[in-house]
Amino acid sequence: MLVGAWGAQAGVLLERAAGRRGAQVHRVSELTMVSPPDLIEGDWCCWLFGEPEDRGELAARFLLKAPEGLAAAFGRALAELGESACELLWGRFVVVMLERDRCTVARDQLGAQPLVHARTAGGLLFSEHECDLLDLLPRTPDADRLALLQWIENGLTPTGRTLYEGVCRLPAGHRLKLDKTHTSVEPWWNLRYEDSEEGSAEALAERMRDASLAAVGRAAYGSEHPAVKLSGGLDSACVAAGLNANGYADGRALAIGGTFSAYAVTDERELIEATARHTRLPLELVEFDEDSSMLGPAVEHITRWRVPPGTPNLFLWQPVMARARELSVDRVLDGEGGDELFGLAPYLIADMIRAGRLSTAWLLTRLIPGIGSDPDRSMRLRVLRHYGLLPLVPSVVQRRRERGRAPSSRSLIPPADAQALIDLDIAGQENRDGPAWWRFKAESLIDTRDRLDMGGHFRREAVEEEIDRRHPFLYDLQLIEAVLRLPPRPQFDPARDRPLFRDALRGLIPETVRTRHIKSHFTPLVLAGIQADESELIEPLEHADAPVRAFVAREALNRKLAVAPNDRAMLGAGSLWRVAIANRWLVSQAGGSS
Repeated sequence: MLVGAWGAQAGVLLERAAGRRGAQVHRVSELTMVSPPDLIEGDWCCWLFGEPEDRGELAARFLLKAPEGLAAAFGRALAELGESACELLWGRFVVVMLERDRCTVARDQLGAQPLVHARTAGGLLFSEHECDLLDLLPRTPDADRLALLQWIENGLTPTGRTLYEGVCRLPAGHRLKLDKTHTSVEPWWNLRYEDSEEGSAEALAERMRDASLAAVGRAAYGSEHPAVKLSGGLDSACVAAGLNANGYADGRALAIGGTFSAYAVTDERELIEATARHTRLPLELVEFDEDSSMLGPAVEHITRWRVPPGTPNLFLWQPVMARARELSVDRVLDGEGGDELFGLAPYLIADMIRAGRLSTAWLLTRLIPGIGSDPDRSMRLRVLRHYGLLPLVPSVVQRRRERGRAPSSRSLIPPADAQALIDLDIAGQENRDGPAWWRFKAESLIDTRDRLDMGGHFRREAVEEEIDRRHPFLYDLQLIEAVLRLPPRPQFDPARDRPLFRDALRGLIPETVRTRHIKSHFTPLVLAGIQADESELIEPLEHADAPVRAFVAREALNRKLAVAPNDRAMLGAGSLWRVAIANRWLVSQAGGSS
């Protein structure tokens, strides 16, 4: 269990909480942990949490071998290299390293393993989940106003913040540095730009294919009975193809998916069946029960984890995962993250302008998927402004410009808070060297996912479902590095999104899936779920004493609530659900029934 304390008084808080559960603690210097160290090497004590993996050098240089395992080799690396031994790891991990009276707590490069921390009198507390940390504190902190408002608006929180005031999230690739006089947060790793590997479109697609299938193989490695959570889309089809290519279509692997026969825009049964046949995977389909409650799983999540769920879709997928357990599946893989990883890098337009290649920049404005094969001049100028000119504006000027802009009347964030969030967003931006297309791509693959707390969300899901979860397109560092070395220009295509990825999958998945550009979505089910739970989700928001009204712009909320259920737009479904579930969470924080 990943729970620790630094400092004598913080250690007392942890010891008391452990005592209430009948557990023992382990004290070494100023550090208190609820589990014994995984290794002791010289002056070092070390704890390894999650599923750390060797990047290659542990085996080659530090004699990683069975049966002693990774911890022993990492101990040898730690004794020789100190804290930089973390650079030999990847995967999902947190490493706690103690040398005499100095401690370092490092989180993995991509943020697959969550870690939160909070200062307290006489020290610092840290844990995997907010609920474990809150159990240690003398009182439950108030809601972090800015974090909650941004989460309601778009599902993000400011960098390093959680929904609780004073409870911080250690960013991906960062570490806590602890000694007797101070604590600090600093990066220990950052993604570095490498020149693109040029080649023909066919050669680039082949590299993308090989890297993707290898990532799926790594995600499945060690599983006796893996399954792919299969939809009708390109990304999960690639995962199914990867299981087939890596030899798992021998009776070990299966495909499992949900069907939604009452919702034609969502149901993908025929595409799922076609992919399962093509990839030789046995298929299990679970029909959605229209009488299932959206609210029930969300309330259970709040009660157990003391944070609102990151998605309204728990009620859609819990039956699918329950069926996977019945079938003795020990690991579920999915295609989450493929859109961002394999998609367009439109800020190449800014790089062309910066390089003085104006004609190329103008040409690229008509090659954006989704804007039509022959966009008019006004559309192309909007593209040029957004992806070409704005990224070149210095951040100081951007902040001044954003602060001077009046927030949208539809925004639930009050104007003063909107200005404060702009400052937080600018301050929280990572400084990476490299061209604009690469920097914005890296931000979407690491920073934005971390601000969505995707690592925490998927870990909570894995615990709830009692099945290991793997996300090869989210948390495989080798794949991300490989994709970011591909040149961005071949991804510009007016007719096809992700053209290289589609070409890479030719022959591996059904043509009906590979060439399909329409994306199914679950918003109609979310709107139907909100309407079914109207009395418990929406009606409480109309009360003057609804807790969330102390945070949001009331006029904007009233306008949102005035829309009749049948007239609600799909575009606003996410924020409507988040403001409703935030209200439920605030009620639970105040000691009311959630």
